[in-house]
Amino acid sequence: MNRVVVDLAQLGRPGELIGSGGQAKVYRLPGVTLPDVPHPLVYKHYRPGQAPPHGLHAIVARRYRLDHRTRARLDRATAWPVRVVEDGGAVSGVLMPLIGDDFFQRRTLPSGSPTRTLREVQHLFVDPARSERLGMPSASTRDRVLICRDFASIVHLLHRNDMVIGDLNAKNAVFRCGVRPTVLLVDCDAIRIRGAMAVVRQLNAPDWDPPERSLSQATDRYKFGLFVLRCLAPGPQASVTRDIGRLADRLDPYGRRLLTDSLGAAPGARPTMQMWGRYFDQLLSGRAPGPPASTDDTPGPPPGPVERTAGWSRDPVTGTWKPN
Repeated sequence: MNRVVVDLAQLGRPGELIGSGGQAKVYRLPGVTLPDVPHPLVYKHYRPGQAPPHGLHAIVARRYRLDHRTRARLDRATAWPVRVVEDGGAVSGVLMPLIGDDFFQRRTLPSGSPTRTLREVQHLFVDPARSERLGMPSASTRDRVLICRDFASIVHLLHRNDMVIGDLNAKNAVFRCGVRPTVLLVDCDAIRIRGAMAVVRQLNAPDWDPPERSLSQATDRYKFGLFVLRCLAPGPQASVTRDIGRLADRLDPYGRRLLTDSLGAAPGARPTMQMWGRYFDQLLSGRAPGPPASTDDTPGPPPGPVERTAGWSRDPVTGTWKPN
């Protein structure tokens, strides 16, 4: 197979239809494997007239050119397109890794019917009591901090590889809790390589628009600040809030400063993902939060397992330490 392109005829008959939207349909590919993708694959088939007009090959090629360790991290953190599928020389779709079952939620609808839905991060903004009534998991405070930390690590990974997410919003990332709370970025065909035109037009979801018009890594940092605010202060109107005051008495002074700068109008003043990552690491390890002692921007390692906080935890909502 070509490193970037595969012909539709090589895929054989697609399997089960597992997703359908206005732009594409998604099918399982149980009989297809790739040497560089250690996960089951799906075929995202674009509807007529909906195939991206340009840039898709570059998005796929960027992944392939990464070193093995970085590519493995990208594959763990995103549902990244791994091959362009062509039919008669024209783009018909992409191959992507199948999203793992642990990012889905099985629940019962009020009608009594069972359903299985993606656990989108928008569910983290809902009042925890309401989430439980809806059959969704009620993430603990520690889970929320770990989710924010993991999300910061993903955004940093993309930024240091010259990528712009652009349309970061409540539906294009999913999460899981358990032993290691984790985020997975989806809808990655809208991501842009910095300096190049986006594969599909990068937009702002309602209530996620930044102060400036042009989308960049700086607007990604703004939208990440919105995510932190809405994730750590769930409840009524959390999905649309930009009110930093919701966390005024729940974050320490340095956390409030990071959030204020993130949601400010000056793009250059918005904290990097390294700064946010260090802050969350400090919360999780029990160190007093504050700016780093040096200006070294080398990112620290991802957060360790939950055992790092065994015996205690700091609640960012109340600012107090409590035994686990």
